Amino acid sequence: MTFMTSALFFCNGEPLSIYHFHMKGYLLGRSNDIIHNKHVKTNISRMRTSRSNGRIHKPMEVPAGHNDTINHMSVIRSGMVLSCGKDGRVVLTNTDSGEIHQTWQTSSEINKIGFRNFTANHSFIAAGRNGTLTHWMLAGKVGDLPNGVYEGHTFGVTGVVTVNERQFMSGSRDCSVRLWDLETTQCVLNQTINRNLVTHMTLNACNNLVAQTSEDKSVRIWDPRCLAVVTEFPRKRHIQMYCEFEGEHRLFTCSNGFNHDGCEITSYDIRNPRQYKESRGHEGNVTSLAVVQLENTKRFLVSVSADKQIRLWKMQEDGENVLKPIWNEDVPLEADNLQVCTYPDGHIIVSGGKGRLIHYQAKVAAQRVILEVQLVQKHKGILTKSASVPGSR
Repeated sequence: MTFMTSALFFCNGEPLSIYHFHMKGYLLGRSNDIIHNKHVKTNISRMRTSRSNGRIHKPMEVPAGHNDTINHMSVIRSGMVLSCGKDGRVVLTNTDSGEIHQTWQTSSEINKIGFRNFTANHSFIAAGRNGTLTHWMLAGKVGDLPNGVYEGHTFGVTGVVTVNERQFMSGSRDCSVRLWDLETTQCVLNQTINRNLVTHMTLNACNNLVAQTSEDKSVRIWDPRCLAVVTEFPRKRHIQMYCEFEGEHRLFTCSNGFNHDGCEITSYDIRNPRQYKESRGHEGNVTSLAVVQLENTKRFLVSVSADKQIRLWKMQEDGENVLKPIWNEDVPLEADNLQVCTYPDGHIIVSGGKGRLIHYQAKVAAQRVILEVQLVQKHKGILTKSASVPGSR
């Protein structure tokens, strides 16, 4: 006779996973493994796609808007996300229903995307691998050309951030950071720093500062008004992959690495550049992170990595640690360059290879935070219903 049941286990006070006991053969395996026992081969990965207080249900599955790896995402509002990828597309997706509202097609891979919202004038800037930036209106019609094309970088643009209604900043693998005039499409200021191969840029709107990570293992803070470096933190041992502000003074960055060498998340207080704290847990390149809010007051950090795991961290200042790991879970995505973005009420969007995108919701159950899958996008061929705009070059 075969008997199966499930239970939630804890280690050092932390939830591990839903485990399954197969009493025939007395085998124990994690829920994302395949259990082998002579004549028994049970794939139970699909059973772990979602859970709520011990109940497992199948999430909604919809066609994907991308047919290759998603490189970056930007939240428009709750439930609406812009994504860009290797297929040269920018896709506007309703992550609650899975509906693809619009698609913009360009001739180059898109590395990053920056959303702009000023006086209800919604638009975005796409940073291309060919060194070109393009400005598009969200309300544009099919066949519309971009509002502006910005040329000047000699290699791929890997960072873009809006600093005010008329200007935006970009960073590139050509080691330069540029300030652009949105209307004239001209470069206003340009700064080149040796070996500053930009990996990401993010804005601190409270202090009007821009943080930037680099392949030279440095983290820099820029004043966009004069395009000058106002703070450069002590150089790290590994490439800094991504950065994100939390509040007025806290900056988080993450690094590459392998087998716990590197793979850290670093917390900085921008008022004191010499003091920083590191947190480890991932076993591969930590490629993206974001702040997620639960129940109006609780704020957590979520990170994704090449080890194909998503981790939740509790933000706390106890003298030694800033981040305390509270949850980790395997992500069924193929790409090494996983990306994550969030919006209020615990909604977390994770993207990966082959256009796949997963919508999680973090919930509090029995004073524990768990992740529940709401929706999965899978590539099933090129979508014909979404609008397509010809490339500018």
